[in-house]
Amino acid sequence: MSFYVSNQAKLPALPWFALLYELSCFRLHCLVRKLSASYLLILLTALGVQGFAIAESSVASEKQSDDLAAASEPDPRWAQGWLDSGYFPRHQALTRAADQLAASSAALCAQPDAAALASARQAWLATSTAWRALDGAPAGPMVLARLGRKIDFRPLRLPELNSAIAGGEGNVAAQGLAAVEYLLWGDERAAPKVVLAALKAAPACNYLQRISADIARETHALDEGWQLYRSQLAADNPFFRQNMFSEHVNLMLASLTSLGKRVPTGSSIEASQLPEWRSGSAKVQMLAQLQGVATASAGIADDLQRHGEGRLATALQSDLQQARQLCSQLAEPLEKASASSRLACNKSIGQIKKRLQDEVAEKLDLTLGFTEGDGD
Repeated sequence: MSFYVSNQAKLPALPWFALLYELSCFRLHCLVRKLSASYLLILLTALGVQGFAIAESSVASEKQSDDLAAASEPDPRWAQGWLDSGYFPRHQALTRAADQLAASSAALCAQPDAAALASARQAWLATSTAWRALDGAPAGPMVLARLGRKIDFRPLRLPELNSAIAGGEGNVAAQGLAAVEYLLWGDERAAPKVVLAALKAAPACNYLQRISADIARETHALDEGWQLYRSQLAADNPFFRQNMFSEHVNLMLASLTSLGKRVPTGSSIEASQLPEWRSGSAKVQMLAQLQGVATASAGIADDLQRHGEGRLATALQSDLQQARQLCSQLAEPLEKASASSRLACNKSIGQIKKRLQDEVAEKLDLTLGFTEGDGD
């Protein structure tokens, strides 16, 4: 299902089951309080509200409460510039990589040999790291569309995957990047000839092609949604701009929490404890997510500078640099890294989160709390 707003821009489907649950309270302010501020106006338009008068009235009322505290409001040009430099390039990198993955999967099935398998694996790695970079600092329609659930559901459930390959009804637990990784690497990091033997069976390769194409389709489904979000950042109604920082920083904090979990601190770990363990790419995936945080946080540092907080901006950038340095020094594959080096990397990620929560949020007067990413 898709919906259309007044300018006819097509947006990805809302999670309607969740929306219907929220509507059961029969009071608009429940939606205002529980749904992301960045999507309230789009939601109201989708439900048939003409113009933004009702949204403006509702938001004005809610702003008198603590539920939607006003955040720093950037000017329209700056807000769009942050999206253009910190967010659009990461989305575009993902769509390009996903297109190549779909093409490489089709080529592999047409000619299943070692060269085609190597090409498909490289395309998967590019797509997965591009997704990790985007998920490092999520925002915009990807959050409302729950893109992560659609293209990177974890953990992979092998019984459901095998059932789907055999023609059974598939679901998100048998799709996405984790399923593609399994089909391209197999269990226990199987030798290429073992993987190729499995893919020469038509059902397996057909399924690989299908779910690879689905990943590309889901990422492209957000192209217009990102453009609409960008246009609203320059709209006369300042609602999106007023909530931009709180929204983006909340989501970045949630991502930093998940990033810390990607670097276990136990005395010893097994490969299977790590995401993307089959491809042996857990370290590069973690670094890609950290780079996504760094790319988006450049806008936060710039805004701190605009507010005369140059020292805090420098401290934040220093935290990010320290984390990238420490985490890049980890052994590869990641399960071979020493406990002390993993702990240092994990703590450096935690320091970024602490700086954002304890200092940046205060200086920019941000409201931290519930986001759509909570509970995913």
